[in-house]
Amino acid sequence: MSGYKKRERRQVSFNTEDAVELELLRFIDRKDINFSGLVKNLLFAYCMGQLKADELSASPLLQAGGSNNPLPTPKAERSSSFQQIKASGMPFDF
Repeated sequence: MSGYKKRERRQVSFNTEDAVELELLRFIDRKDINFSGLVKNLLFAYCMGQLKADELSASPLLQAGGSNNPLPTPKAERSSSFQQIKASGMPFDF
């Protein structure tokens, strides 16, 4: 037994007074976004070395304050890294 329950939850807080965090909150509130699946895919990519912390902090959305930059690409335009993660067999429904 690993000491975990069948389902474990982790929380993410968003500061609605910060323009970037508010934009992210609006993005994840869209009907076509599965927040849990998105977070799991990003964590999996990070664990597999396909995403690095310095790349995250260098993201254009974070550098420019968020509101003038486009949101992440639609499903049809995702990278081959994303496709590799999807093909990994991990049970994500993002």
